[in-house]
Amino acid sequence: MTAITLLALGVLVAGRSAAPAGSAASIPRAIVIATARGESVVPVYADEGHPALPTPLLIPLLPMTQRIEHGWAVVGFAGQPFRFLLGAPVLEYAGNVVPLAGGAYVARDTLFVPLQWLAEHIPRLFREGYRYDPLAARFEEARLAPVVTRRATPSATRTSTVRPPSELARRNGFRMRHAVVVDAGHGGPDDGNPGRYLPRGVKEKHVTLAVAKLLQDELKRRGVSVVMTRTTDTLIDLRDRARLCSEECDLFVSIHVNSLLPRRGYQNVNGFETYFLGQSATAEARRVAAMENEAMRYETGYDPGEIDDPVDFIFRDLQVNEFLRESALLADLVQTHGAAVHPGSDRGAAQNPYFVVLREATRPAILVETGFATNRRDGQFVASSSGQQKLAKAISDGIVEYLLRYEAKVLLEARP
Repeated sequence: MTAITLLALGVLVAGRSAAPAGSAASIPRAIVIATARGESVVPVYADEGHPALPTPLLIPLLPMTQRIEHGWAVVGFAGQPFRFLLGAPVLEYAGNVVPLAGGAYVARDTLFVPLQWLAEHIPRLFREGYRYDPLAARFEEARLAPVVTRRATPSATRTSTVRPPSELARRNGFRMRHAVVVDAGHGGPDDGNPGRYLPRGVKEKHVTLAVAKLLQDELKRRGVSVVMTRTTDTLIDLRDRARLCSEECDLFVSIHVNSLLPRRGYQNVNGFETYFLGQSATAEARRVAAMENEAMRYETGYDPGEIDDPVDFIFRDLQVNEFLRESALLADLVQTHGAAVHPGSDRGAAQNPYFVVLREATRPAILVETGFATNRRDGQFVASSSGQQKLAKAISDGIVEYLLRYEAKVLLEARP
């Protein structure tokens, strides 16, 4: 007898005996995950008629892993595998079939697991390790030492009322309407770097536009509105690009391709990196900013080397500081997803106060260097259709995870 048959029999035998983790009226809007490292809030979704949790927000907080194979979601918790048949209200663990009030499901690219699993089954199986308080909607380590609650302070970043999401956005796990500005670096007379290992006739401006368009498609597919700074081979003033992200915009992302001037070993340097505004700047960060700011010579004749004191400019008030903190989180999430699919090294998320395109931003903003055109493997990757698709999806994954975390903060601030 197959596992699927066993699961079906389990559901039939169980009938309606599997009670949900609270009635529909008592479904929490969010739960608190409390560990020795602190507390975080994870939103609860009921799109399929039962409370469920997005695994991308659980995995950084708990000893969890996930993979999806042949219609199954295999979720690891503390080294123990739990198998969910996607779309079915059953769970298989240690050879036993467990009926649930509602099953795991995938909304586009996000796996959701039933709250009932975390609230009832995990505390039962790991009695010495975890417990769940349904009244407080709190899942915590059983032997928890005093922790510092990581509650978001009321943010100056977005003070407008919550905008209801579209039907497509709701199906993809969002509770709010979101908009992103995607910037394809360079364009028109500004080719960007020619790239030693880009195909003949292909310049940085062509690669950035291709990746930006694919990123637009990925985000729109998940219910996120997108504004493009350019959709053709044209030049947009650096200082005008980020200004498109205001009022109804959530974040700004600029796509670029890195390169190096000839020097010993320069063709060996490779990898994916993400920049955000910050006080610190390494020599490498200064080099990259100077390269990307060169576009200004096509606009006004302004010398990028004469940029005024960036620290004085970007740290002028508390609201900008809040944007910078959010930008750091966004950069870290995009870097994590991007590095996971990139053939080169993980160069990390780094601060840089010198990018003109980011300094005009009034929302969280990042600049993504998708690879080195002066490295053979990177150049082939960023110029290939498969590589561009992987990059677009990975960047989209990071953006979506950031937006979900932002929604969790809003829900926390709204709690009485």
